[in-house]
Amino acid sequence: MNLLRSFNKKLDLILRWLISSAFAVMIIIVFIQVLNRNVFEVSLVWTLDVAQLSFSWCIFIGAALALRWNEHYTLDLLPSDWKVVNSLIDVFSHAAITLVVGILVYNGWLFSEMGLTREAPGLEIPEFWFFLPIPLGGIAMACFLAELIPDDLKRIRNLHSGLAE
Repeated sequence: MNLLRSFNKKLDLILRWLISSAFAVMIIIVFIQVLNRNVFEVSLVWTLDVAQLSFSWCIFIGAALALRWNEHYTLDLLPSDWKVVNSLIDVFSHAAITLVVGILVYNGWLFSEMGLTREAPGLEIPEFWFFLPIPLGGIAMACFLAELIPDDLKRIRNLHSGLAE
């Protein structure tokens, strides 16, 4: 488990660098896009593709990081002092997320393969690069879930053994 935690820590650092870079590129490109359109009255076709590409990477890499740090939107259904039940809900949630991750990886790869035969008009690069963050984000989520689910189960065991005493 320590090897997995070490791997996930390094993966987290790489993904944070990647999302920070993609977000910075997106902000700069959108600024250039607005400036050119409104001040110079010139439309740059390639800026739309770069902004979409950066946005795609931000969304799916950001989703993986949000999963790792439990930063997705959540709804508290039960009081926080119901620790065992809330922990069971966490396990159920992570199991459901595992199904979604499988769909992301499988179908995201199919989209990526389809993107190899199509080209983004502004950049003249394969649309593969627009779809690649879908399966990569899913794979990162799977790595993080492999750490989160055992932690959930351990928390339940610890809570259960505390109740039995």
